[in-house]
Amino acid sequence: MTASHTTSKLEQPEHSSTQLPTSRSCDVTPTDEERIDHLPTHPLSPADCQKGQQEQEREDGVILHRHASFFVRTVSRSGYKRHALEKAPVATMPQVMPEQQKRIAISETHRMPKVTLTNPAKALSQSVPRWAEVVIVCVGLLGVLLTHGLNMFGYPHYEQDEGTYVSAAWAITHGWLSPYPYGYGHPPMAWIQLAGWLQLTGGFFTFGTAINSARVLMLLIAVAAGLLVYLLARRVSASRLVGVLALIIFSFSPLSITFQREVLLDNFATFWLLLSLYLLVSSHSRLLWVVTAALCFGMAVLCKEVLFVLLPAILYGVWLHTTPFQRSFGLIAFCYTAIALISGFVLLAILKGELLPYSWHLPWDHHAHLSLLDTYLGQVQRGQDQGSIAQAWTAWIRSDPLLIVLGLGPLAFNVLMGWWKRTHLLLALLSISFWVLLLRGGVIFPFYILPLIPLTALNAALAFHTFTKWLANLLRMDLLRVLLGCCVLAALVPYEFQHELTPLNLFTLHPTSVQTQTLIWIRTHVPRSAVVVINPNLYTDLHEQDGQGVGQGALYPYAHVYWNVALDPDIYDGLLQGNWDRIDYIITDSEMRRDIQSYGGQMEIIRQALRHSVLVTELTGDNYEYMYIYQVRHKYLPPLV
Repeated sequence: MTASHTTSKLEQPEHSSTQLPTSRSCDVTPTDEERIDHLPTHPLSPADCQKGQQEQEREDGVILHRHASFFVRTVSRSGYKRHALEKAPVATMPQVMPEQQKRIAISETHRMPKVTLTNPAKALSQSVPRWAEVVIVCVGLLGVLLTHGLNMFGYPHYEQDEGTYVSAAWAITHGWLSPYPYGYGHPPMAWIQLAGWLQLTGGFFTFGTAINSARVLMLLIAVAAGLLVYLLARRVSASRLVGVLALIIFSFSPLSITFQREVLLDNFATFWLLLSLYLLVSSHSRLLWVVTAALCFGMAVLCKEVLFVLLPAILYGVWLHTTPFQRSFGLIAFCYTAIALISGFVLLAILKGELLPYSWHLPWDHHAHLSLLDTYLGQVQRGQDQGSIAQAWTAWIRSDPLLIVLGLGPLAFNVLMGWWKRTHLLLALLSISFWVLLLRGGVIFPFYILPLIPLTALNAALAFHTFTKWLANLLRMDLLRVLLGCCVLAALVPYEFQHELTPLNLFTLHPTSVQTQTLIWIRTHVPRSAVVVINPNLYTDLHEQDGQGVGQGALYPYAHVYWNVALDPDIYDGLLQGNWDRIDYIITDSEMRRDIQSYGGQMEIIRQALRHSVLVTELTGDNYEYMYIYQVRHKYLPPLV
């Protein structure tokens, strides 16, 4: 066969059945028409064949098997499709010893582990587009921003706890844990975060007083907590409407608006608790998410130590949202991570030699000091004279009776439903655990309810979802759930708005104005060297440059909180030398005056100073707030200001 004849044969169309030339000595794949078009028309030498084979191997991969008329490559060419009749190569198992075959036969390693979640997440219905959901959530969060932000510098009045935590954040910026000796009353993580916020926003007085600047952070935390409540409710119910319902119950309650404006440890702890729960229910048994949830729970406990009571319920949530194959390891990882982080608080006391009380007279303990264990033993033994569950219950009912009802009825419903649906049981256990903490006795302040509000909202929303689903299935009308949900939302918003205006008037009253007036009066009339007894709310503004009580002048280094004047040896014995006559001014509000009159012991030094003082001025504000400013009449009486 001549070369010209061969060329004409190869130039036939691709569908032609013409046979390949038999004069070739190289192995060519019969289906490689594109390569055949480029073959030379003369017989190839062995060297040319070997070179072509190497190029083909580099292009198509390693050749596993070569034959005179075909070869097997490791990879397919792009665009290559296997024929329906072609079979994939069968891999043969390597030969093993007879004993090994027996071990393999009786072992269970060939079985797949159970990787199905006990409580798998439900798929969301696609009736609402994603963009519409984003718009609805943004509108809801904008409503949270407005309701919580409007008049937040005016209402509610400044709590003493707010001043205590802001002054502790001030101490963090100066390298201390507290402006006075740290007594382990609470872990310091919350005011460490607060100090970071105040530094990032330009200082303590960017938004007015130091407490006002801290309340801006509370506003952002309230919005973030509202978003987490929505995501949690949507996740556990697979319903966006239920998520919106939970968001409204939580964020628009008068109790939420009142207490979430205040600089309280409970607000920090609630945010971290919600973040931990969301990571847990969204984990799909992924270890990274479980560990991150443990870190968030540890942060919650380090913000407010009482949330440790929720650990058993949280561990049940870990068990629920991990597969049986990973459950043991997930529980161990969560416990180890959370407890390792929380134990840093105890480690701090150990390193400072302040874990055990000095009163135990241990051989290695030879000096008086504060003690972590002694502090918590004292807190457990506190009575209800400062605040009882009955007083707190009255305040809750007066502010938002619906929330208290939702905290009890849906809770009982979810406990019963928990036998069939474990998510209901998880939320119910979280709420029950915190109710047990509140009902235990001891001191209970109204704002202690803060971590319970989102748990109540989640329980109520999930119970409503289950009940309406039953009703819709009974009547064979799925649209009924949506209609009932819209009706509840339409009734809930006016109710919340009405209770926010009356009797609390959250958006109109300004009881905090009296504190601002007091700071201005001190700056104008009190000498910088005077010894001034104050409440914690005034501390930072009198000890930091540009504060409301300082302005551009000198600081007030001898302005001290009344509790520390009476109980801190450095002030009582050092600065005052136990003598009331060294006190120059006493600035009191109603709470401070009650504590001075009711607390015994060394508080007598302030009572003595009050008996030898004269009222200089009285400042009043909304909601029966007042400040009395006294000047002590010394033995050698200086002229009154």
